[in-house]
Amino acid sequence: MTAFSASPDILSSIAELSSATWAYAGLSAAFELGILRSLDSPASAEELGERLDLDPSLVADLLSVLVALGAIEKQGERYIVLPAFEPFRAGSLSRVMRAGVRSDHLQTAEAFRRAREGSLAPGWGHRDPELLIAQGETAGLFRLAAEHILPSLPGLRERLEEPGALFLDVGAGVGVLSSELCMVYPEVSAVCLEPNATARGIGHERCREAGLEERVEFVAGGVEDLDARERYDLALIPQPFLSPEAFEDGLTHVRDALRPGGWLLVLALDVPDSEPLIAASRRVRARLWGGGAVAPEELLAGLRSAGFEDADVHPPVGAYRMYVARRAPLLAEGVAEAPGAAGIQV
Repeated sequence: MTAFSASPDILSSIAELSSATWAYAGLSAAFELGILRSLDSPASAEELGERLDLDPSLVADLLSVLVALGAIEKQGERYIVLPAFEPFRAGSLSRVMRAGVRSDHLQTAEAFRRAREGSLAPGWGHRDPELLIAQGETAGLFRLAAEHILPSLPGLRERLEEPGALFLDVGAGVGVLSSELCMVYPEVSAVCLEPNATARGIGHERCREAGLEERVEFVAGGVEDLDARERYDLALIPQPFLSPEAFEDGLTHVRDALRPGGWLLVLALDVPDSEPLIAASRRVRARLWGGGAVAPEELLAGLRSAGFEDADVHPPVGAYRMYVARRAPLLAEGVAEAPGAAGIQV
């Protein structure tokens, strides 16, 4: 007991982590079992248990997690979803929320398996379709960016509303970002640059089912293979999935691929200095994805060094931050460069 009692703060911290793990499992179970979906009107644990063929005591315990989270409240014997959580329960963000929770569980289970085998290493090499789809659907948050951030960027909305507008989606996964953008802007077509063959196959099929197969193209390769010149109005790079070298090199490739005045979005994990444990966990996540966590000042400096202007960062949304930067308009840049002779020119 002496060894344990010497570090009570450590034990308390580990106990808190354990509690958070089980609470997150409770949130996941509430989604997967249909409990949240069934709370479209006030209901008791007994009513939900009967409706879903679940043990009412288990339902009550899972609901207590949601009460502690501030998602629902208990009035008498019935549970009511609070207005702030309703979009995550069954509204526009419910699919994104459920996918994010599912992706976290699948990724951490895979990381644990690889750690036990001694094969845990940086790099996004997942092939499990369920994991790829879940991670892809978390990108539904991009719709928020499309609806709020994109219209604020000078000249971009007009470009995206013109026939022939083109979006470059680097590391596209299953293409959710491109699909979301095409739904918001009917004139936009997208090129999804993705090295993972499994993800490309899933993405192509999903776009076909959504009626977007003529507007969303999947191309094998990484950003280092890109050699297009002045073709795209908008591009996106997911920084945590690229090594520092690939990200730095990719900025130059993407800059050349943008038309003068075109915009770049960079999606990155937020690493709050004021929350050491959260910051550390996100660094681990970014490392396992193949990249690394970058401070805002460093990322903005990298954008400017690559020749972008108007570089800026938006407040975090969940675990992510969106960075924006623009290739200088033609008059500011001078004569355009000649097309390259090799590489991906889509």
